[in-house]
Amino acid sequence: MSNPTYLEALKWAFLYIKPTTQAGIDESGAKLLLANMMHWNNTQLVLHYRNVMTPSTWTAYQKNVRQYADGIPVQYLTQQATFYGNNLFVDSRVLIPRFETEELVEWVLNDNDETRHTILDIGTGSGAIAIALKKQRPNWQVTGSDISADAIQVAQKNVTLQKVEIPLIQSDLFENFGNKRFDIIVSNPPYIAESEKKAMDQSVIQYEPHQALFAKEQGLAIYRQFSQQVSDHLNENGRLYCEFGYQQKEELANLFTAADHKYQVNFKKDVTGHDRMMCVTLDGEGKS
Repeated sequence: MSNPTYLEALKWAFLYIKPTTQAGIDESGAKLLLANMMHWNNTQLVLHYRNVMTPSTWTAYQKNVRQYADGIPVQYLTQQATFYGNNLFVDSRVLIPRFETEELVEWVLNDNDETRHTILDIGTGSGAIAIALKKQRPNWQVTGSDISADAIQVAQKNVTLQKVEIPLIQSDLFENFGNKRFDIIVSNPPYIAESEKKAMDQSVIQYEPHQALFAKEQGLAIYRQFSQQVSDHLNENGRLYCEFGYQQKEELANLFTAADHKYQVNFKKDVTGHDRMMCVTLDGEGKS
C-alpha cells in the first residue's frame, strides 16, 4: 500500500488485528494507538481521516500495530496514558493507570474539602493518583511513595511534566516515614493472588510489573500490613482509602475488625456494581 490516509491506515489495522484471539486486542486499541502516536484526541483524529500519512508515520504505525497484535499494550508502545484528564508518561516500569481507579480519586475528592490536608499516596507508580489529587486540590500537601526505584523515576518525570510539587520517597509502605502522620492515605496496592494468573489477560501478565500486581496471602498481604500499621501514620480522624479486588470485601472487613486499633470501615461500589473501594477511618465516623 502506498502512503494511506489516516482512515485507510485504520482500516488496514482493523484487518490486521482481526484474526487475533488474544483478549483485549481490538479495533479500539488500534485507534488509540494512532491517536497517541500523533498526540491527538479522538476528535482530532477524525478531523485528519482524509489526510495522507507521511512515509515515516505510516512505517511507524505498521510496526506498532504488529507489536500491539502481539500483546504489547498501546500505552507502553506510545509511552502515554491518560488519567483523570492528565496525560502521563508510562513504560513497563509502572502499571498502566486504569479508568476504574479514577473512581477512587473521585471518592477522596468528594469526601474531603480544600482544607490544607496532608496526603500520602502509597504505591504511586506513575504518580497518577498523587498528581490527580494535587491538581484538583492545589492546597493539599501531597506526597507519593513506592517500593520501586524505577517507579519513583517515572513518577518524578510526570510530576515535572505536570508542573506540580509532590515529594517522592522510595519506601516499602511506611518503612522510611518514621513517625510521620497524614490526614489521608490513599493506595491502589498490589492485590491479585498468584492463583488468579490463569484468568488474567496475557498482555498484563507478560508486560506489566508483577511487583505492582501480585501480593501474597491470596492478595491480602499489603492490607494486613495496613491494618497493623496505618494507625501509627494517620492523624486523629484520618482516613485510608484503598482499591481492592471485587471478591475481597469480606476478608478486608475481617482484617480491620480484628486489628488492635479501632477502625470504622466503609465500602463503596464501582460503576459496575462491585465492591471495589474502601475507606478506613481512624477514631471517627467514616463516610460512604
